[in-house]
Amino acid sequence: MRLESIAVTADLARLPHTRSAAGLLDASPVVPGPDPMTGRHSECLGRERKLLNSREFIAVQTGGTLFRGRCMLLIVLPRPGELTRVGFIASKRGVGGAVQRNRARRRLREILRRRWTRVADQGWWMVFIASRAALDASHEKLATEVESLLADAGIMAAAGAEG
Repeated sequence: MRLESIAVTADLARLPHTRSAAGLLDASPVVPGPDPMTGRHSECLGRERKLLNSREFIAVQTGGTLFRGRCMLLIVLPRPGELTRVGFIASKRGVGGAVQRNRARRRLREILRRRWTRVADQGWWMVFIASRAALDASHEKLATEVESLLADAGIMAAAGAEG
């Protein structure tokens, strides 16, 4: 095997892929998009839907509007014409050690992911900041609070508007 083919094989191994009908790897990347059957966007929070660097988080925190809940804060920043993106913060001082921080972020991320089809597709950047209360709150309480904060911010469609 030549060196060039080893490099290409290694590059293909890193890409998301599917299998063709013949069972061979199809190197085209799998990109989440609108469901062809419903026309709604996927529940998947792909990389393009996440705030990725500190400049983006700081922009939301300095220019955004704060909505306060018992278990979390939501800061939203209008970004007309851009995809809606989200970030999650759980600080050591506010939540606790690494295990608790990861659990708080994971719980909030999953709750939002399940409601993502009802969130405005464009125009917002938002940051959820978990508090220690997010660790002990029931799933239902957290979900209700996330929905309430998003509705207060005008980002989430009403439950009956999913259609």
